Amino acid sequence: MSYLFRNFIIVLVTLITLSKVIIASEEKESTISDLSPTFFSLKDNYATIQELDYFNFLRISIIEQPEYAYSISDVTEKGMLVKFQKRNRYPELSGRIINDRVISRDVDDFTSLRKRQDDSFDVAVEISQPIYSGGSISNRIKMARVDHNISHAARDNSFSNLIIDSNRIYLQAIRSNFLYNYSSKMLQELEPYLEKVRERVAIGISDPIELAVFSIKFNSLSSKVQKLRTEKNRDIGIFEYFFKVKFSNQKFPEVFVPKISFNDRESYEVETAKLNYINSEIQINLTKSEFRPQFGFSARYTEYDINDNDKKDSDIRGGLYFSTPIFTFGRASAKISGAKAKANATKMSIGVEKKNDEAKENEIVNIIASSQNTRAELLSSYQDTKFQRKIISDRLDVINFSADSLVNSYTEELSLLENILETEINLLHGYFLYLHQNKMLMSHIGVKP
Repeated sequence: MSYLFRNFIIVLVTLITLSKVIIASEEKESTISDLSPTFFSLKDNYATIQELDYFNFLRISIIEQPEYAYSISDVTEKGMLVKFQKRNRYPELSGRIINDRVISRDVDDFTSLRKRQDDSFDVAVEISQPIYSGGSISNRIKMARVDHNISHAARDNSFSNLIIDSNRIYLQAIRSNFLYNYSSKMLQELEPYLEKVRERVAIGISDPIELAVFSIKFNSLSSKVQKLRTEKNRDIGIFEYFFKVKFSNQKFPEVFVPKISFNDRESYEVETAKLNYINSEIQINLTKSEFRPQFGFSARYTEYDINDNDKKDSDIRGGLYFSTPIFTFGRASAKISGAKAKANATKMSIGVEKKNDEAKENEIVNIIASSQNTRAELLSSYQDTKFQRKIISDRLDVINFSADSLVNSYTEELSLLENILETEINLLHGYFLYLHQNKMLMSHIGVKP
């Protein structure tokens, strides 16, 4: 009779456990969907930070980075170079002082047509204005403008990458800290059971093999905790170095990630490749301008012997200047051919960057879709495992208690939690990469150059 009653109790407990697991699973599945904000599954038990607050944190962080200041200064420099090239159209005014002293002289003072005065101390002011330079001034202005546009693209790319880096560093630090604290608490909860298993072995209720298996898996979990501790110290160190603040009470960010699909917008790399191609086309014309005629106007005012107050000799001279290469022994054609070859290579690089852009975006879209599709399943499995672990631990004093199942449930729960966090991180990081590939991340976060 006692045997039947004992079996009845075991079956009853098993049925109650399964029913609770099913009910809990059905209730929890409705708490998260593929379009729920990131880390929404942790909101009930752990503090989270709202999207706007998180974006504010990221904005402040990138302004303090040296890459930010460098990008701004590079744009300013390229803007000044555009002004410099434009001003090459203006005339140039220069002055000279000519102070000649005779070192050696062999001139016949009576018959020579050369100037007989030994020394001179003259001053000259000259103005020159290019009229036609073969197109070199115009092409240099165009190149400077393109370089200015490239610096803008590089600046935006740098800002966008800073946002990605800051997001990744933030998420890695909070993940490592959370997992270490969670696993440490689990290890503390599991440690007393080791003594209870020993006691059960000592009084003959459990097999010694069960204690050995339990000890091995307990030590394995302990090693896992130590590894997480190392990762935590590393990631928090990176966090504090990057953000220049102490890591304290940082929270998981709730960011809404919509359903996305492939977008044919060009990346920063494609934009830069196109600008480099335009620059190479201008370089061909600039190279040709070196071998074209150049002419302009110049005028010079000279006052002689300014150290002699009695003499007031001066003159004004001016006229057109003209120069043109006649024969360069093939140097002109060789240099122009080289510029054309470089332009063709640059044009080919546009196709390479487009291919890389499409491949990256397809990969990112698949990562986001995969993360969105598996979130609810992972959460359900995690909650089931957590609930089962509680049931197993509550049955410690019941016959047929399995210490091996207990430590397995702890290990599986930690593994599922790691997968959940990794999925949430991949979802948010992938979304930021998607926005970056389509040059929308800065506007989404609210960063203005």
